[in-house]
Amino acid sequence: MSWTDAAAPLVAEVIRSVGRSDMKVLRKALVAAYPWGERERTPYKAWLSEIRRQLGHPLNAPKADPKNKQTDMFNPR
Repeated sequence: MSWTDAAAPLVAEVIRSVGRSDMKVLRKALVAAYPWGERERTPYKAWLSEIRRQLGHPLNAPKADPKNKQTDMFNPR
């Protein structure tokens, strides 16, 4: 079992119990729930990676195509 596999259910449980409505409270709960002592090296990187994966990091979001003008008709000017 990898560190990421171990972190996945823990992160999911914190997100489920706290909810996504207040990200500041959720971030504090995720910091408090870190289970492996010192926040360094591989376990901590896996923990942060799993948080980014489950919360949907903005860098992973699909980019809008500026050349696609089809939705312009829905934007009032």
